[in-house]
Amino acid sequence: MRWVTRLRWITISLVVLAVVVGFFLREHWSKYILVPIILGFAVWAFNAYRHKGRIVGEGSEGEALTARTLDNMTMENARVLHSVQFESGDKPRELDHLLITPGALFVIETKYLRGRIAGEVLDREWTLHKRARKTRSRYKRGFYNPLKQVATQIYHLRSHLETNLGERWAHECSQIWIQGVVVFAHPQGDASAVVSHEHGVVDLANLTQYLQNYRPPSRAHRLSYGLRREIARVLTGQ
Repeated sequence: MRWVTRLRWITISLVVLAVVVGFFLREHWSKYILVPIILGFAVWAFNAYRHKGRIVGEGSEGEALTARTLDNMTMENARVLHSVQFESGDKPRELDHLLITPGALFVIETKYLRGRIAGEVLDREWTLHKRARKTRSRYKRGFYNPLKQVATQIYHLRSHLETNLGERWAHECSQIWIQGVVVFAHPQGDASAVVSHEHGVVDLANLTQYLQNYRPPSRAHRLSYGLRREIARVLTGQ
């Protein structure tokens, strides 16, 4: 979302700059070179803004579908948070969804991809195979392995919690289990080649069943009511 906003302002700034340059150099030949160059960059920024905006919009649609599923799920003493934002490693971080249960924390990442997804657990990138909407020609593109993405999110979430919780709760938090979950939510997506409950990769239709049947490792400590309350407080300020 930050890049969408930046690209919008870059586009506006370049158009304004072109107008200003054209005005001050209206009687100089150089305006015929500078103005088209500036407008060319403005067109590039505008196209990038539209592309990024479409991706963000589709991502938001997928997150809304997952949020609805989580909100309608029946799990005793569980609490779900959406669009969780915090600072870690001197950078802003955002989790699509966080499910707090007595047995484990679930960091849930939604992917809203139309097409067939392929990849292995340890691959740096997975591949999306799809058809162009207008020409119907086949093409493919890579995207960062979401399991690695979620692993990074879990690392920063744990670090943030242990830093901001009180000493008692930080110690308890260090012993709990945080499970990453990747949800493929697009109705026209085919994630059958990568779905693996062992590794926390599911499609939206099976998300509820996966979460309700999940059992953390035996070495993991359960989350007390107090810790669940404090985690929500740290992440929401409430």
